[in-house]
Amino acid sequence: MDRLSGGRVIAGVGAGWQHHGFDAANVSRSRRGDRLEEVVAAMRAAWAPDPVRFDGEFYRVAPSEVNPQPVQANIPVLMAAMAPAAVKRAGRIADGLLPIASSAQELGDIVSAFQAAAREAGRDPKDLTVINQQPFPVQITRAPMGSNRPFLGGSPAEIAADLAAARKAGASQVYFADGQGLGVGIGLDATDVDEWLGLLAEVMRAADDLDVLAD
Repeated sequence: MDRLSGGRVIAGVGAGWQHHGFDAANVSRSRRGDRLEEVVAAMRAAWAPDPVRFDGEFYRVAPSEVNPQPVQANIPVLMAAMAPAAVKRAGRIADGLLPIASSAQELGDIVSAFQAAAREAGRDPKDLTVINQQPFPVQITRAPMGSNRPFLGGSPAEIAADLAAARKAGASQVYFADGQGLGVGIGLDATDVDEWLGLLAEVMRAADDLDVLAD
């Protein structure tokens, strides 16, 4: 994928929280953080020059050739995390954080903990990224929602104000799930998608008016 995309792959990882997947794999959830930390190290070893080798507690790779190698010398690893221990882990070993904060205050607290863990590990927070996801099932609407609206939800102007708050809180980017809130579970038609894309374009214009978008 990294070669096909010209070196644009980003690896998003997470420890998981639903018990179904762990039950299906017959793996205990009790040390999922340790397993995640080791699998990230194993992936990075596999992306390094051949011969690849990794010896860990949970994962082992015998001396091997792994081809084709990625274009990037270091594929960025972004870690989904909200719990304090997971956020600290991301600060220690990941290249970025993927939270789903439900307010600018919560996002700011998470970013502060993430950056503190990075500094404690001898890393520069300026080299790391934070991409907050719009909480599900928050919607983009044409009419304003008012004072009781959810974070990153409402009209384009309201969301633009939240984007400004998210940037101030330390987010590098905000991720809007495609079609979120449009009834993905029951199916979409072309007019639904066009409507959502149009609203998203309005969000971008409103954010640009507030000078929120990256240069």
